[in-house]
Amino acid sequence: GWGRVVGGGLRAVQLQSTLSGELLVCLVYFDERLKTVKRGARLPGEQDDAAASDFWTEAARMLRSRLLEALEAVGLPEAKVDVVGRWKRRRLAVERAFVTERFELSDGRVLTYVQPEGQFSNPNAACEVQCLEWLSSQARAICLEQESGGAAPRLLELHCGGGCNTVALAPFFAELVAVEINRTLAEAAEENLEANGISNVRLVRCPCAEARVLSNGAAAVLVDPPRAGLDDETLDIVSNFDDILYISCNPDALCRDLLMLADHQAVSLAIFDMFPYTTHAECAVRIRRRQCAGSHMPSACAVQAAAAAAAALVVGALLVGRRQAR
Repeated sequence: GWGRVVGGGLRAVQLQSTLSGELLVCLVYFDERLKTVKRGARLPGEQDDAAASDFWTEAARMLRSRLLEALEAVGLPEAKVDVVGRWKRRRLAVERAFVTERFELSDGRVLTYVQPEGQFSNPNAACEVQCLEWLSSQARAICLEQESGGAAPRLLELHCGGGCNTVALAPFFAELVAVEINRTLAEAAEENLEANGISNVRLVRCPCAEARVLSNGAAAVLVDPPRAGLDDETLDIVSNFDDILYISCNPDALCRDLLMLADHQAVSLAIFDMFPYTTHAECAVRIRRRQCAGSHMPSACAVQAAAAAAAALVVGALLVGRRQAR
């Protein structure tokens, strides 16, 4: 039956859900033979590719029907479910290989995002809305402080991913230059910008370390790096900005980078508990070049700048301790 087809060689099941009522089920398979086969090539003795794909797709469609029936039985008749099968160098989808998320912000905006299967998207959507609210408030503050003659400033965004922050912040700036190296995420960002009617963003595919020329004329920078934090070249680019927005999923890396930005001081700090019941904490900090920049007190500046990350580490430890005590 269909269960044997979708279950044969199955190694893992990954689920991605949205606040908009969509669910993507990714079935991850393992086939030793695919290790030596080029992408899209046929295995020795394998039946016709189209027939094999249709066989799996029909079985996965039956699985989707069962899931839709179960969701309707618990009061979710409007839910949308898609099923994807992923092998090494191969992927099949019953219909779509993505979900569409919608975030409602307190200023009345409804933001729409395409989130491709297998690419990064924040797993805690409700908490992500709060992060976008904080970023929007900081963007408003930066614009009010830097506007001259009524002209809105420009923003440089590094590690823009699928454009989650890009879409939310673009309306506050005259122009936003977004940098992303991953092709799939860059394509998703383009689609998200179009879906939200954003026309003042220039998306550039390149390593962030090569974005120095793109920083010309930008008044502020937003960085949302991977857990490793900023590399030396990117950190050098960021250090030239007076206003820096830094989103971090690793407080240790954030603390290290802030210590290197000794001429800046923390203006605002937010901690988002994206991963409850774990030691991980998502930190957001806005720093601004301080008055003592270039003075004889670099150590004092560094300590003050790193205090935000240190606070995040302390709060994270307190959260974990509180949960363990329950």
